[in-house]
Amino acid sequence: MDEETKFHWSEGMKFVSEGIKLLFVLNGAATISILTFIGNTKASSFQLIYAMGCFALGAASGPIAFGFAYLTQLKYGNASRTGGGWDNVTKFHYVTYAAVAFGIIAFLIGIVFAICGLISSLPNE
Repeated sequence: MDEETKFHWSEGMKFVSEGIKLLFVLNGAATISILTFIGNTKASSFQLIYAMGCFALGAASGPIAFGFAYLTQLKYGNASRTGGGWDNVTKFHYVTYAAVAFGIIAFLIGIVFAICGLISSLPNE
């Protein structure tokens, strides 16, 4: 692998790392927001609890994605060193994608639950 390819590979991994961190922070902040809202109001609904659960699951997907991303890179390094075993690498690669996708989907579902919960907790006029 030439130096330019290594540079672009390294920079791409930095973006992936920052994206997974953003997924974790976004879901964690949303969970804290829901907890703050529930703690400061007397009216709450089960939708807000479901939203908080979705955000918590989304935040939990961040460390899982980091773990599988590490294993993917470890397998890529070992496969390039030994010249084989690429099938095993792609399995970890797709599990990493699945963990990130799960975090994004959990965040989006949490948003829907939060909106429904906030609308239902509005005072009736």
